Amino acid sequence: MKRVTTSPLRVSTARQGAARFRFFRQLIVVLIALLSLSGQARPGTNELYQKRTHSVATVVIGIISYTRWPVEPNPIRLCITANPQYAERLFDPVLLTAPRPIKTVLMPLNSQFLPGQCDVIYLGKISASQQQALLHRISGHAILSISENDSECSVGNAFCLQIDGDYASFKVNLDALARSGVHVHPNVLQLAKGPELPL
Repeated sequence: MKRVTTSPLRVSTARQGAARFRFFRQLIVVLIALLSLSGQARPGTNELYQKRTHSVATVVIGIISYTRWPVEPNPIRLCITANPQYAERLFDPVLLTAPRPIKTVLMPLNSQFLPGQCDVIYLGKISASQQQALLHRISGHAILSISENDSECSVGNAFCLQIDGDYASFKVNLDALARSGVHVHPNVLQLAKGPELPL
């Protein structure tokens, strides 16, 4: 049975957990600050949309900052696919200048390169069956999946965005995360509750 949670997980020791959380939090603040400096509202765009894209970018970058791969990618390859609604800010080239650089590319859903050339896959609005087919294709690869369109986190994505008003949070499917081949620090769940990090 799949486990979906938004509650904190235990860490091995309080001291190590606190030190790691401070480090990860500082890294996230640096990443979001870089994004904010270059991400001024674009003329003629909807204010709610801009707030949502900013909030989604904050959450996605936060999740990535807590993620470790068996072999550390440099840069981290973030692949956007399947008609996303709120991924615009994730294409900002400033992310390549972050302490852990992120290179964002747009790929078609049927691209043969998705399994081998992505460390993170961000899925837009596609059906559950299309998501399951893609997740089957990337099985066996160390890839983190994040979805805009799996609100209950029941399809098999590791992280599922929850967008309410101008605020984004997420759910976690722990079984899917365990199968993903990547390790995500338990403190990532601190991002799922409370206000966003200050910018």
